[in-house]
Amino acid sequence: MDISILKKMLIGGAKKILDNKQELNDMNVFPIPDGDTGTNMDKTMGGVLQVLMEIGDRDLESSDFDALYTGALMNSQGNSGVILSQWLKGFLKAFKDFDELNAGSLYAGFLSGTESAYNAVAEPVEGTFLTVCREAQENAEDNLDEDTTAEQFMKDIVEGAAESLKHTPELLPVLKEYNVLDSGAMGFVCLVTGMLEALDESFNIDLSEFESVAKTNAGAASAAAVGEGLAEFGYCTELIIKIEEDKVESFNETLVTSDMRDFGNSLVLVREGDSVKVHIHTLKPESVMAYFHKYGEFIKLKIENMTIQHNESVFAAKRDTAIVAVADGDGIENLFKDLGVTAVVRGGQSDNVSVMILSEACKKTSAKNIIILPNNKNIIMTAEKVKELLKDRKISIVPTKTMADGYLVMSLINSDSSFEDIEKTMNEGLKGVHTGLIAKADKTGVYNGISVNTGDYIGVLDDEIITCASSDLKECFAKFIPTVPSAADCKSLLVISGSDEDKAIADLMTDEIKAICPDAKITSCAGGQKIYNYVVAFS
Repeated sequence: MDISILKKMLIGGAKKILDNKQELNDMNVFPIPDGDTGTNMDKTMGGVLQVLMEIGDRDLESSDFDALYTGALMNSQGNSGVILSQWLKGFLKAFKDFDELNAGSLYAGFLSGTESAYNAVAEPVEGTFLTVCREAQENAEDNLDEDTTAEQFMKDIVEGAAESLKHTPELLPVLKEYNVLDSGAMGFVCLVTGMLEALDESFNIDLSEFESVAKTNAGAASAAAVGEGLAEFGYCTELIIKIEEDKVESFNETLVTSDMRDFGNSLVLVREGDSVKVHIHTLKPESVMAYFHKYGEFIKLKIENMTIQHNESVFAAKRDTAIVAVADGDGIENLFKDLGVTAVVRGGQSDNVSVMILSEACKKTSAKNIIILPNNKNIIMTAEKVKELLKDRKISIVPTKTMADGYLVMSLINSDSSFEDIEKTMNEGLKGVHTGLIAKADKTGVYNGISVNTGDYIGVLDDEIITCASSDLKECFAKFIPTVPSAADCKSLLVISGSDEDKAIADLMTDEIKAICPDAKITSCAGGQKIYNYVVAFS
C-alpha cells in the first residue's frame, strides 16, 4: 500500500477516540468528577487532524511526519494526551524511512512508538497505556512473517491490545480494587481499532467532518499567541453573535472576513450555524462591534487593552524570574497575581491546559528564567514538555499538585530574589505541605475502607479519602479537619473555597478550626475553582 494510506488510519483512530470520548472520561477510579482521559486524547488527535487538513489530498512527504507529531504535541494536554503524543512521535518518525505501508513498516512504527512512550515517562507504571501498547506490539511481532499483510498485522495489534487491556487490573492494584480498566489503555485500544477499520476499502470519512476541531485548535493557537510580538497593540476584541433569522442567508463569511482585514489583524472567525465567534486585534473595537451588531445580538463580548498588558509584561520581564501558574477560578487567579505571579493560565482539574497554550504563556513573559507552577498532578508532564520545547529559556518546574500548593509556595518567596533562590525556597516549602480536597462524590463504592454514595461529600488528603458525610458540606468539613494526622502541629492552614457560599461556611468554623490547629495561621479565600468546594493546605 502507498504510505499515504496512513492518513486514513490516523483519521480512523481519531474518530474512534472521539466516538468513545465520554466513556473514556467516565472510567476514572476516584469518585470525584475528574475524568478527562477521553478529552485529553481527543485534543491530541485533533492536532493531528488539523495538520492532515493542511496536507489535503496530496501524498505524504517526509517533512509531514514531523508536522503531524508537532500538531499532536502542541495540542496534547494531561498525562494521557502527552503520553499519546510521545507514542505518535516514535510511530510517525519510523515512517520517514519507508515509501510503502506494509507489515514491515507498521512493525517499525509500533516498535518505535512503544519505545518513545516508555522513554517519555520517568517512572513507567505497568497496567496502563504503556503496557497495552507494548504487549500489542509484541503480539503482532510474534505473529509476523514474510506473508503477513498490513491488515493482518493491525488485526494482531488490536487483538493484542484488547487482551492486554483485560489484564490491566492484575498489574495495577488500584484498578483491581475498584473493578475498572485503565482509561488511557482503553484509549489506545480505541486508537488502533480505528486504524484497523480505516484499512477497509469501504472506510471513507470526509475530513471536513472535523473542521470544527481544526478551527477550534487554530483559534486557540491564535489567542494564545496574542502579545508575542511587540508591535501588536490596541485592543484584543472577542465576540460571539447570534445572527438574526432573516439575516442568516445573507451572512457571507468570505465577505465579512475580507471586511475585517480593514479593521485590524490576528483575525479568527468561526461560524457554527447561526452563531459566529470573532477574535481580532484592532484600534477601534467600537467599529467592530457596530459592524457585527447589524447582524444580530451579542451573546458574549470581551475587549482587553493590549498596550497596557504589554507595558505590564515589559515591567515584569525586567525581573530576574517570571512565574507562570495554572489556576482554575477568578479568585485564585487574582490571588496569584497579588502574590507576584507573572502570568496565569486558566485550567485545572478536568480542564487541563495544552502544551501549546502553556508554552505561549511562558514565551509572552519575555523572561529568560521561568518557574512553572502546574498546580495539578495531571499538568506536570505538560510542563515538562514545555521545558523541552523552550530551550532558549531556563525553566524550572516546581511540582505543585494543587492550587493551594501553589499559593503556599508563592507566599514564601521574595519575587525580587534570584531565580535560584526562588526555586530553592519553593521546593523546600513543598516538602512539608499536605493537601486536602472536599467535593461531592459522583460514584458509589468503598474507598480506603470508607463507604461512599453518589452525592455524598468526601474529604481527601494526599489522594486518599479519609472522611465522608451524606449531603451536608459543613458536616464533612467539620469531620475532615480533625481527621488530618498533622493538623494539631501545623503552622499554616490555607482554605480556598469554590464559592462565596462555601467560604461563608468555612468562616463560620474558624473557631472550631483554631481549636484543632492552635498554632496555625489560618487563611481563608474564595478561589472560584470548579469541582472542589474546598482545597485545603496544611504546612
